[in-house]
Amino acid sequence: MDDFNEKSEIFQEEDKSSEPEKINTQEPTAEIPPAPEASVINSNAFTTVNYSEQRPITNYKPFSRGLKVFCAALAVVIMLVGALSAGYYIGRSGNSAGLYKNDVKLDLASKPKKTDGMTAAEVYNAVNPSIVGIRVYNKNGVYDASGVVYTDDGYIITNDHIYSEVGAPKFRIYDFKGKEYDAEYVAGDTVSDLAVLKIKNAKNLSVAKFGNSDEIVCGESVFAVGRPNDASDDTSITAGTVSLTARRVRSKTNYSSSLIQTDSAINPGSSGGALVNMYGQVIGITSSKLAGTDYDAIGFAIPTVTVKRVVDQLISNGKVTDRAKLGITYTEINSVTMKRENRSSTGLLVVSVSSDSDLYGKVNKDDIITRINGTDITKDEIVLDLIENLKPGDTIKISVLTSSGEEKEITAKLGANIGESSFSLDESKTIPDSSNQEGGTFDFPFGE
Repeated sequence: MDDFNEKSEIFQEEDKSSEPEKINTQEPTAEIPPAPEASVINSNAFTTVNYSEQRPITNYKPFSRGLKVFCAALAVVIMLVGALSAGYYIGRSGNSAGLYKNDVKLDLASKPKKTDGMTAAEVYNAVNPSIVGIRVYNKNGVYDASGVVYTDDGYIITNDHIYSEVGAPKFRIYDFKGKEYDAEYVAGDTVSDLAVLKIKNAKNLSVAKFGNSDEIVCGESVFAVGRPNDASDDTSITAGTVSLTARRVRSKTNYSSSLIQTDSAINPGSSGGALVNMYGQVIGITSSKLAGTDYDAIGFAIPTVTVKRVVDQLISNGKVTDRAKLGITYTEINSVTMKRENRSSTGLLVVSVSSDSDLYGKVNKDDIITRINGTDITKDEIVLDLIENLKPGDTIKISVLTSSGEEKEITAKLGANIGESSFSLDESKTIPDSSNQEGGTFDFPFGE
Protein backbone atom coordinates (compact mmCIF):
# COMPACT_ATOMS: atom_id res chain seq x y z
CA MET A 1 0.00 0.00 0.00
CA ASP A 2 1.31 3.46 -0.88
CA ASP A 3 2.44 5.22 2.26
CA PHE A 4 0.93 8.36 0.85
CA ASN A 5 -2.57 6.95 0.83
CA GLU A 6 -4.94 9.50 2.20
CA LYS A 7 -6.36 8.85 5.67
CA SER A 8 -9.31 10.54 7.19
CA GLU A 9 -9.09 12.05 10.67
CA ILE A 10 -10.72 9.61 13.08
CA PHE A 11 -13.11 11.91 14.78
CA GLN A 12 -15.22 13.03 11.84
CA GLU A 13 -18.16 11.74 9.84
CA GLU A 14 -17.68 10.19 6.38
CA ASP A 15 -18.32 12.43 3.37
CA LYS A 16 -19.62 10.32 0.52
CA SER A 17 -19.21 13.04 -2.11
CA SER A 18 -16.43 13.09 -4.66
CA GLU A 19 -14.54 15.70 -2.62
CA PRO A 20 -11.81 14.57 -0.19
CA GLU A 21 -13.38 12.61 2.57
CA LYS A 22 -14.56 14.65 5.55
CA ILE A 23 -15.65 13.18 8.77
CA ASN A 24 -18.22 14.85 11.00
CA THR A 25 -19.93 12.65 13.52
CA GLN A 26 -21.95 15.44 15.11
CA GLU A 27 -25.58 14.58 14.86
CA PRO A 28 -27.73 17.13 13.03
CA THR A 29 -29.85 19.10 15.39
CA ALA A 30 -33.15 20.69 14.54
CA GLU A 31 -32.82 24.43 14.46
CA ILE A 32 -35.19 25.98 16.97
CA PRO A 33 -36.74 29.20 15.69
CA PRO A 34 -36.14 32.21 17.91
CA ALA A 35 -38.91 33.08 20.32
CA PRO A 36 -40.92 36.17 19.36
CA GLU A 37 -39.77 39.34 21.05
CA ALA A 38 -41.69 40.26 24.15
CA SER A 39 -44.17 43.04 23.58
CA VAL A 40 -43.77 46.26 25.50
CA ILE A 41 -46.44 46.48 28.14
CA ASN A 42 -48.30 49.79 28.23
CA SER A 43 -49.81 50.27 31.70
CA ASN A 44 -52.37 52.74 30.31
CA ALA A 45 -53.97 50.00 28.23
CA PHE A 46 -55.44 48.29 31.29
CA THR A 47 -58.68 49.38 32.98
CA THR A 48 -59.00 48.95 36.70
CA VAL A 49 -62.04 46.92 37.75
CA ASN A 50 -63.62 47.28 41.18
CA TYR A 51 -64.73 43.70 41.91
CA SER A 52 -66.56 44.78 45.06
CA GLU A 53 -69.17 46.52 42.93
CA GLN A 54 -69.91 43.50 40.73
CA ARG A 55 -73.21 41.74 41.34
CA PRO A 56 -73.16 37.94 41.69
CA ILE A 57 -74.47 35.85 38.80
CA THR A 58 -77.72 34.17 39.76
CA ASN A 59 -79.11 33.05 36.41
CA TYR A 60 -76.42 30.49 35.46
CA LYS A 61 -77.44 27.21 33.82
CA PRO A 62 -76.19 23.76 34.79
CA PHE A 63 -73.27 22.35 32.71
CA SER A 64 -74.70 20.42 29.77
CA ARG A 65 -74.30 16.64 30.03
CA GLY A 66 -73.59 16.47 26.30
CA LEU A 67 -70.86 19.04 26.70
CA LYS A 68 -69.38 17.02 29.56
CA VAL A 69 -69.23 13.93 27.33
CA PHE A 70 -67.68 15.94 24.51
CA CYS A 71 -64.96 17.38 26.79
CA ALA A 72 -64.15 13.95 28.23
CA ALA A 73 -63.87 12.46 24.75
CA LEU A 74 -61.66 15.34 23.63
CA ALA A 75 -59.36 14.81 26.64
CA VAL A 76 -59.02 11.12 25.77
CA VAL A 77 -58.17 11.98 22.16
CA ILE A 78 -55.51 14.49 23.26
CA MET A 79 -53.93 11.95 25.63
CA LEU A 80 -53.96 9.28 22.93
CA VAL A 81 -52.34 11.57 20.35
CA GLY A 82 -49.69 12.56 22.88
CA ALA A 83 -48.89 8.95 23.70
CA LEU A 84 -48.70 7.96 20.03
CA SER A 85 -46.48 10.93 19.25
CA ALA A 86 -44.11 10.06 22.08
CA GLY A 87 -44.00 6.45 20.96
CA TYR A 88 -43.31 7.52 17.38
CA TYR A 89 -40.30 9.65 18.28
CA ILE A 90 -38.99 7.05 20.71
CA GLY A 91 -39.33 4.43 18.00
CA ARG A 92 -37.50 6.59 15.48
CA SER A 93 -34.53 6.90 17.78
CA GLY A 94 -34.64 3.21 18.65
CA ASN A 95 -34.74 3.90 22.37
CA SER A 96 -37.38 2.78 24.81
CA ALA A 97 -38.85 5.11 27.40
CA GLY A 98 -37.32 5.07 30.84
CA LEU A 99 -34.15 3.19 29.90
CA TYR A 100 -31.68 5.99 30.53
CA LYS A 101 -30.36 6.17 34.09
CA ASN A 102 -27.94 8.64 35.65
CA ASP A 103 -26.99 6.54 38.67
CA VAL A 104 -25.29 3.70 36.76
CA LYS A 105 -21.50 4.01 36.68
CA LEU A 106 -18.91 1.40 35.76
CA ASP A 107 -16.31 0.75 38.46
CA LEU A 108 -12.91 -0.57 37.37
CA ALA A 109 -11.09 -2.59 40.02
CA SER A 110 -7.32 -2.92 40.31
CA LYS A 111 -5.63 -6.29 40.16
CA PRO A 112 -5.56 -8.04 43.53
CA LYS A 113 -2.17 -7.65 45.18
CA LYS A 114 -0.16 -10.59 46.49
CA THR A 115 -2.77 -12.99 45.15
CA ASP A 116 -2.13 -15.88 42.80
CA GLY A 117 -4.10 -15.96 39.60
CA MET A 118 -6.94 -18.38 39.04
CA THR A 119 -6.84 -21.51 36.95
CA ALA A 120 -8.69 -21.48 33.66
CA ALA A 121 -11.48 -23.52 35.23
CA GLU A 122 -11.81 -21.06 38.11
CA VAL A 123 -11.91 -18.12 35.69
CA TYR A 124 -14.64 -19.81 33.69
CA ASN A 125 -16.74 -20.54 36.77
CA ALA A 126 -16.34 -16.95 37.97
CA VAL A 127 -17.23 -15.27 34.66
CA ASN A 128 -19.72 -17.67 33.08
CA PRO A 129 -22.79 -16.41 35.01
CA SER A 130 -22.16 -12.90 33.67
CA ILE A 131 -21.96 -13.86 29.98
CA VAL A 132 -25.08 -13.97 27.82
CA GLY A 133 -25.88 -15.01 24.30
CA ILE A 134 -27.65 -12.45 22.11
CA ARG A 135 -29.84 -13.44 19.17
CA VAL A 136 -30.39 -10.49 16.84
CA TYR A 137 -33.18 -11.11 14.36
CA ASN A 138 -35.69 -9.63 11.97
CA LYS A 139 -37.92 -10.96 9.23
CA ASN A 140 -34.87 -11.53 7.01
CA GLY A 141 -32.83 -13.73 9.30
CA VAL A 142 -30.87 -14.27 12.50
CA TYR A 143 -27.45 -13.13 13.76
CA ASP A 144 -25.81 -14.35 16.97
CA ALA A 145 -23.52 -12.45 19.34
CA SER A 146 -22.46 -12.29 22.98
CA GLY A 147 -22.83 -9.80 25.81
CA VAL A 148 -21.66 -9.03 29.33
CA VAL A 149 -24.04 -8.33 32.24
CA TYR A 150 -23.43 -4.79 33.49
CA THR A 151 -26.15 -4.36 36.13
CA ASP A 152 -28.31 -6.80 38.05
CA ASP A 153 -31.48 -5.22 36.62
CA GLY A 154 -30.56 -6.09 33.05
CA TYR A 155 -28.17 -3.68 31.33
CA ILE A 156 -26.03 -5.65 28.86
CA ILE A 157 -22.81 -4.43 27.19
CA THR A 158 -22.13 -5.65 23.66
CA ASN A 159 -20.91 -4.34 20.28
CA ASP A 160 -22.62 -1.75 18.12
CA HIS A 161 -21.88 -3.66 14.93
CA ILE A 162 -23.99 -6.72 15.88
CA TYR A 163 -27.09 -5.06 14.38
CA SER A 164 -25.38 -2.96 11.69
CA GLU A 165 -26.88 -5.09 8.91
CA VAL A 166 -30.09 -6.01 10.73
CA GLY A 167 -32.89 -3.54 10.11
CA ALA A 168 -35.49 -3.09 12.85
CA PRO A 169 -33.74 -5.71 15.01
CA LYS A 170 -35.24 -7.60 17.91
CA PHE A 171 -33.14 -9.10 20.68
CA ARG A 172 -33.41 -12.40 22.56
CA ILE A 173 -31.08 -12.99 25.50
CA TYR A 174 -29.91 -16.39 26.82
CA ASP A 175 -28.31 -16.54 30.27
CA PHE A 176 -25.95 -19.19 31.67
CA LYS A 177 -28.87 -21.23 33.03
CA GLY A 178 -30.59 -21.30 29.64
CA LYS A 179 -33.28 -18.85 30.68
CA GLU A 180 -34.50 -16.58 27.89
CA TYR A 181 -35.41 -12.90 27.95
CA ASP A 182 -36.49 -10.21 25.52
CA ALA A 183 -34.29 -7.13 25.43
CA GLU A 184 -34.53 -3.60 24.10
CA TYR A 185 -31.95 -1.41 22.43
CA VAL A 186 -30.76 1.44 24.64
CA ALA A 187 -27.94 3.13 22.73
CA GLY A 188 -24.85 2.47 20.63
CA ASP A 189 -21.70 4.16 19.41
CA THR A 190 -20.09 3.43 16.05
CA VAL A 191 -16.70 4.96 16.85
CA SER A 192 -16.03 2.75 19.89
CA ASP A 193 -18.17 -0.15 18.59
CA LEU A 194 -19.96 -0.38 21.93
CA ALA A 195 -23.68 -0.72 22.61
CA VAL A 196 -26.05 -1.26 25.51
CA LEU A 197 -29.18 -3.42 25.60
CA LYS A 198 -31.69 -3.71 28.45
CA ILE A 199 -33.41 -6.94 29.46
CA LYS A 200 -37.07 -6.32 30.25
CA ASN A 201 -38.14 -6.81 33.86
CA ALA A 202 -34.83 -8.36 34.91
CA LYS A 203 -33.61 -8.62 38.47
CA ASN A 204 -30.84 -10.30 40.42
CA LEU A 205 -28.65 -10.99 37.39
CA SER A 206 -25.03 -11.93 37.99
CA VAL A 207 -22.94 -8.81 37.32
CA ALA A 208 -19.45 -9.08 35.82
CA LYS A 209 -16.42 -7.77 37.69
CA PHE A 210 -14.56 -5.22 35.59
CA GLY A 211 -10.83 -4.64 35.89
CA ASN A 212 -8.65 -1.71 34.87
CA SER A 213 -7.28 -2.31 31.37
CA ASP A 214 -4.52 0.26 31.98
CA GLU A 215 -2.87 -2.32 34.26
CA ILE A 216 -2.46 -5.06 31.64
CA VAL A 217 1.00 -5.92 30.25
CA CYS A 218 2.20 -7.67 27.12
CA GLY A 219 2.48 -11.42 27.65
CA GLU A 220 -0.18 -11.48 30.34
CA SER A 221 -2.47 -14.51 30.22
CA VAL A 222 -6.07 -13.76 29.26
CA PHE A 223 -9.21 -15.63 28.23
CA ALA A 224 -11.87 -14.84 25.65
CA VAL A 225 -15.27 -15.87 27.00
CA GLY A 226 -18.40 -15.81 24.86
CA ARG A 227 -20.97 -17.68 22.80
CA PRO A 228 -19.33 -18.49 19.42
CA ASN A 229 -21.61 -19.70 16.63
CA ASP A 230 -24.84 -20.07 18.64
CA ALA A 231 -26.21 -17.67 21.25
CA SER A 232 -28.23 -20.43 22.87
CA ASP A 233 -25.20 -22.70 23.35
CA ASP A 234 -23.20 -22.85 26.56
CA THR A 235 -20.52 -20.23 27.08
CA SER A 236 -17.04 -21.25 25.91
CA ILE A 237 -13.57 -20.10 26.94
CA THR A 238 -10.33 -19.83 24.93
CA ALA A 239 -6.91 -19.10 26.42
CA GLY A 240 -4.30 -16.71 25.10
CA THR A 241 -2.01 -13.82 25.91
CA VAL A 242 -2.00 -10.06 25.52
CA SER A 243 -0.03 -9.55 22.31
CA LEU A 244 -0.15 -5.75 22.52
CA THR A 245 -1.74 -3.59 25.18
CA ALA A 246 -2.72 -0.89 22.68
CA ARG A 247 -2.78 -1.25 18.92
CA ARG A 248 -4.36 1.31 16.61
CA VAL A 249 -6.75 -0.42 14.22
CA ARG A 250 -8.57 1.47 11.51
CA SER A 251 -12.10 0.28 10.83
CA LYS A 252 -13.92 -0.13 7.56
CA THR A 253 -15.92 2.93 8.55
CA ASN A 254 -12.59 4.82 8.75
CA TYR A 255 -12.47 5.17 12.51
CA SER A 256 -9.27 4.41 14.39
CA SER A 257 -9.40 2.82 17.82
CA SER A 258 -6.75 1.80 20.34
CA LEU A 259 -7.49 -1.86 21.15
CA ILE A 260 -6.05 -4.77 23.13
CA GLN A 261 -4.51 -7.29 20.75
CA THR A 262 -4.71 -10.94 21.80
CA ASP A 263 -4.13 -14.37 20.30
CA SER A 264 -7.16 -15.75 22.15
CA ALA A 265 -9.57 -17.18 19.60
CA ILE A 266 -12.38 -14.76 18.76
CA ASN A 267 -14.89 -16.51 16.52
CA PRO A 268 -18.30 -15.73 15.00
CA GLY A 269 -20.71 -15.13 17.86
CA SER A 270 -17.94 -14.09 20.28
CA SER A 271 -18.53 -10.46 19.37
CA GLY A 272 -19.50 -8.53 22.49
CA GLY A 273 -18.11 -11.13 24.88
CA ALA A 274 -15.45 -10.67 27.55
CA LEU A 275 -11.67 -10.65 27.55
CA VAL A 276 -10.81 -11.72 31.09
CA ASN A 277 -7.59 -11.66 33.14
CA MET A 278 -6.33 -14.36 35.52
CA TYR A 279 -8.31 -12.82 38.39
CA GLY A 280 -11.70 -13.20 36.72
CA GLN A 281 -11.88 -9.49 35.89
CA VAL A 282 -13.24 -8.35 32.54
CA ILE A 283 -10.53 -6.12 31.03
CA GLY A 284 -12.01 -5.82 27.53
CA ILE A 285 -15.05 -6.41 25.31
CA THR A 286 -14.11 -8.69 22.41
CA SER A 287 -14.92 -7.10 19.09
CA SER A 288 -13.01 -8.44 16.12
CA LYS A 289 -10.21 -10.34 14.51
CA LEU A 290 -7.93 -9.35 11.66
CA ALA A 291 -9.36 -10.41 8.33
CA GLY A 292 -7.68 -12.47 5.63
CA THR A 293 -6.02 -15.86 5.25
CA ASP A 294 -2.56 -14.33 5.83
CA TYR A 295 -3.42 -13.59 9.46
CA ASP A 296 -3.66 -16.03 12.31
CA ALA A 297 -4.74 -15.53 15.93
CA ILE A 298 -4.92 -11.74 15.83
CA GLY A 299 -7.98 -10.65 17.74
CA PHE A 300 -8.97 -7.40 19.38
CA ALA A 301 -10.87 -6.27 22.44
CA ILE A 302 -12.09 -2.83 23.49
CA PRO A 303 -10.25 -1.87 26.72
CA THR A 304 -12.38 -1.27 29.80
CA VAL A 305 -11.11 2.29 30.22
CA THR A 306 -12.84 3.02 26.92
CA VAL A 307 -15.85 0.93 27.90
CA LYS A 308 -16.33 2.94 31.08
CA ARG A 309 -16.14 6.29 29.33
CA VAL A 310 -18.55 5.29 26.57
CA VAL A 311 -21.07 3.07 28.37
CA ASP A 312 -21.64 5.50 31.23
CA GLN A 313 -22.67 8.11 28.66
CA LEU A 314 -24.76 5.72 26.56
CA ILE A 315 -26.81 4.81 29.61
CA SER A 316 -27.11 8.33 31.01
CA ASN A 317 -27.91 10.27 27.83
CA GLY A 318 -28.03 7.89 24.87
CA LYS A 319 -24.88 9.08 23.09
CA VAL A 320 -21.24 10.01 23.57
CA THR A 321 -20.84 13.77 23.93
CA ASP A 322 -17.38 14.39 25.45
CA ARG A 323 -15.22 13.01 22.63
CA ALA A 324 -13.00 15.55 20.86
CA LYS A 325 -12.10 16.01 17.20
CA LEU A 326 -9.61 18.17 15.31
CA GLY A 327 -11.87 18.58 12.29
CA ILE A 328 -9.53 17.92 9.37
CA THR A 329 -8.78 15.26 6.79
CA TYR A 330 -5.10 14.60 6.26
CA THR A 331 -2.36 12.39 4.88
CA GLU A 332 0.33 11.09 7.21
CA ILE A 333 3.88 12.08 6.37
CA ASN A 334 6.27 9.76 8.17
CA SER A 335 10.04 9.62 7.83
CA VAL A 336 9.93 7.39 4.76
CA THR A 337 7.17 9.37 3.07
CA MET A 338 9.08 12.58 3.73
CA LYS A 339 12.06 11.25 1.79
CA ARG A 340 10.02 9.67 -0.98
CA GLU A 341 7.93 12.77 -1.55
CA ASN A 342 10.77 15.21 -0.87
CA ARG A 343 8.87 16.86 1.97
CA SER A 344 10.56 19.21 4.40
CA SER A 345 8.97 17.75 7.56
CA THR A 346 7.00 14.87 9.02
CA GLY A 347 3.47 15.55 10.22
CA LEU A 348 -0.07 15.70 8.92
CA LEU A 349 -0.50 17.03 5.39
CA VAL A 350 -3.81 18.90 5.43
CA VAL A 351 -6.21 17.79 2.71
CA SER A 352 -9.29 19.69 3.88
CA VAL A 353 -10.67 21.48 6.92
CA SER A 354 -14.24 21.06 8.12
CA SER A 355 -16.24 24.28 8.28
CA ASP A 356 -17.12 23.60 11.92
CA SER A 357 -13.46 23.19 12.93
CA ASP A 358 -11.66 25.95 14.82
CA LEU A 359 -8.83 25.45 12.30
CA TYR A 360 -11.08 26.62 9.47
CA GLY A 361 -9.45 29.67 7.93
CA LYS A 362 -6.30 29.16 10.04
CA VAL A 363 -4.74 26.30 8.07
CA ASN A 364 -5.09 25.52 4.38
CA LYS A 365 -4.75 22.60 2.02
CA ASP A 366 -1.15 21.38 1.66
CA ASP A 367 -0.09 22.91 4.98
CA ILE A 368 1.73 20.46 7.26
CA ILE A 369 0.91 20.21 10.98
CA THR A 370 4.34 19.46 12.45
CA ARG A 371 3.78 19.68 16.22
CA ILE A 372 0.88 19.69 18.66
CA ASN A 373 1.44 20.97 22.19
CA GLY A 374 5.19 20.81 21.55
CA THR A 375 5.20 17.14 20.47
CA ASP A 376 6.67 16.35 17.06
CA ILE A 377 4.23 14.54 14.79
CA THR A 378 6.16 11.63 13.29
CA LYS A 379 3.04 9.51 12.70
CA ASP A 380 -0.69 10.13 12.96
CA GLU A 381 -1.10 7.83 15.98
CA ILE A 382 0.55 10.51 18.10
CA VAL A 383 -2.23 12.94 17.23
CA LEU A 384 -5.00 10.39 17.68
CA ASP A 385 -3.73 9.35 21.11
CA LEU A 386 -3.40 12.98 22.17
CA ILE A 387 -6.89 13.98 21.07
CA GLU A 388 -8.43 10.83 22.57
CA ASN A 389 -7.32 12.02 26.01
CA LEU A 390 -8.77 15.52 25.58
CA LYS A 391 -12.30 16.90 25.62
CA PRO A 392 -14.29 19.23 23.36
CA GLY A 393 -13.41 22.83 24.11
CA ASP A 394 -9.86 22.02 25.21
CA THR A 395 -7.26 24.33 23.65
CA ILE A 396 -4.19 23.01 21.83
CA LYS A 397 -1.17 24.73 20.30
CA ILE A 398 -0.36 23.70 16.75
CA SER A 399 2.82 24.32 14.75
CA VAL A 400 2.18 24.62 11.02
CA LEU A 401 4.51 24.64 8.03
CA THR A 402 2.57 26.39 5.28
CA SER A 403 2.72 25.36 1.63
CA SER A 404 4.83 28.49 1.00
CA GLY A 405 7.42 27.39 3.57
CA GLU A 406 6.39 29.74 6.38
CA GLU A 407 6.27 28.43 9.96
CA LYS A 408 3.53 29.65 12.29
CA GLU A 409 1.91 28.82 15.61
CA ILE A 410 -1.86 28.46 15.98
CA THR A 411 -4.09 28.09 19.01
CA ALA A 412 -7.29 26.14 18.40
CA LYS A 413 -10.16 24.63 20.35
CA LEU A 414 -11.15 21.03 19.76
CA GLY A 415 -14.66 20.34 18.50
CA ALA A 416 -17.15 17.75 19.72
CA ASN A 417 -17.46 14.38 18.03
CA ILE A 418 -21.02 13.45 18.93
CA GLY A 419 -21.53 9.72 18.73
CA GLU A 420 -23.90 7.90 16.40
CA SER A 421 -25.06 4.31 16.22
CA SER A 422 -25.49 1.83 13.38
CA PHE A 423 -28.92 0.91 14.83
CA SER A 424 -31.63 1.37 12.24
CA LEU A 425 -35.35 0.77 11.96
CA ASP A 426 -35.01 0.23 8.20
CA GLU A 427 -36.38 -3.28 7.75
CA SER A 428 -34.89 -3.53 4.24
CA LYS A 429 -31.39 -4.04 5.67
CA THR A 430 -30.40 -7.69 5.32
CA ILE A 431 -28.15 -9.99 7.31
CA PRO A 432 -24.99 -10.97 5.37
CA ASP A 433 -23.96 -14.57 4.84
CA SER A 434 -20.78 -14.78 6.91
CA SER A 435 -19.84 -18.16 5.47
CA ASN A 436 -18.97 -16.56 2.14
CA GLN A 437 -16.54 -14.03 3.57
CA GLU A 438 -12.87 -14.45 2.75
CA GLY A 439 -10.53 -15.95 5.29
CA GLY A 440 -13.22 -17.16 7.63
CA THR A 441 -13.95 -13.64 8.78
CA PHE A 442 -17.38 -12.43 9.78
CA ASP A 443 -19.38 -9.26 10.10
CA PHE A 444 -16.88 -7.32 12.17
CA PRO A 445 -16.05 -3.74 11.28
CA PHE A 446 -12.33 -4.00 12.02
CA GLY A 447 -9.50 -5.37 9.93
CA GLU A 448 -7.86 -4.65 6.62
